[in-house]
Amino acid sequence: MKIAYLWGLSLLLLVSCNGYKPVVIVHGVWDLRDSLYFMADMIKEAHPGTEVHVLDLLHGWKSLAPLWYQVKSFYKRMKPIMEKAEDGIILIGYSQGGIISRGIVESMDHNITTFISLSSPQAGQYGDEFLRLIFPQYIKETVYEVFYSRVGQRISVANYWNDPHHQELYYKYSSYLPYLNNEIEHYFNEDYRDNFMKLKQLVLIGGPDDGVITPWQSSHFSYFNKNENMTDMRDQSFYLFDSFGLRSLDKAGKVKIYEVPGVHHTVWHHNVSVIENCILPWLD
Repeated sequence: MKIAYLWGLSLLLLVSCNGYKPVVIVHGVWDLRDSLYFMADMIKEAHPGTEVHVLDLLHGWKSLAPLWYQVKSFYKRMKPIMEKAEDGIILIGYSQGGIISRGIVESMDHNITTFISLSSPQAGQYGDEFLRLIFPQYIKETVYEVFYSRVGQRISVANYWNDPHHQELYYKYSSYLPYLNNEIEHYFNEDYRDNFMKLKQLVLIGGPDDGVITPWQSSHFSYFNKNENMTDMRDQSFYLFDSFGLRSLDKAGKVKIYEVPGVHHTVWHHNVSVIENCILPWLD
């Protein structure tokens, strides 16, 4: 009886002292409630005792709500988790969940130490493949007429739609992404930069066979120029001017970029190799 008690106590101490931070996962647009459980289970199996929280809210049509509303809603769920985590938490955002997570990192008081962006359009989205999943009646060349309006900005996707051929309208109407980038004329939020700089590690995961995020390099903060040629992350104006702290993090060696071929957008969070090689190493 005594041996069993001591064994149980030792196991409890081992779990409580494993050094793993709580992990919070934010789902993407249109995701099912259980879509991220596979990744959560793999994390718990690899790191026993880890608290893994798959935030269960704003699914289905609700995932099309404006992103600032979603940022506040997810943050409200995260706040009690952060308050109990003295050493901070790790945040994983998949697809649209990654751009929501970045909004939390920049605009909210937090103790997030590592932010993992899993196939998320961090520099924006411009592609028919994505539209077909949600708005099949539109094409990328004309959807700006809807998205770049006050009514259109009530849709989450419109908040990060970045049409390279209509940049004037993007900056005029887009209520989310250009603000996160601190690239709106006469607007600069120092708090966004300071909060982003709190990160000890930024992990960016994406790949050429994603098939939905367009361009797929947006997951690495690269994007189309007006001729739809690729502008690398380090040549983007928001990087060069360090408008929200990305350049500073990169120069400090705190940005890790994974380019993974052969993975379609809908299976990133079910791909064992991606989870083992690109996510688990950053959860200590």
